[in-house]
Amino acid sequence: MHFKFKPITIEYVKEIDSWNYKGFIEEVLMTPYFESSKKNETLVGPGGCEGFVALLDNQPAGLFEFNIMGSTMEIGLALRPDLVGKGLGVKYVNQGIKFGLQYYDSHLNYIRLVVDSRNKAAIRVYEKAGFKKYEQKDNEIEMRMDL
Repeated sequence: MHFKFKPITIEYVKEIDSWNYKGFIEEVLMTPYFESSKKNETLVGPGGCEGFVALLDNQPAGLFEFNIMGSTMEIGLALRPDLVGKGLGVKYVNQGIKFGLQYYDSHLNYIRLVVDSRNKAAIRVYEKAGFKKYEQKDNEIEMRMDL
């Protein structure tokens, strides 16, 4: 199973915005993309990140976001709700990271992400992909992967 990553378009933003998750994760934060599109016709995600749609069989299967800050790559990601729990998580994370490292071609020391401490399934996926818990504040855990 191979994901193909393409820069996000407003059509993909609208589709991802319609995804509904069960449990404590209710939606993917897409508002910044809509706001930046209205303001200056560019698509900028949360915290100034750059978004990419992950395609599987030419269908949107996920969102991968990157923000390069010095020697750190911060990532945010989401998998389409009907694909969650199907054993795709580690492959998705690893392929997204590989894409990001090739796309940005920067000298990086580590990759970081933040996950809700209640999202035990995602934490297990990140750990299997090579991330380690770094710091916890309230319900958020920062995880890092050394490069």
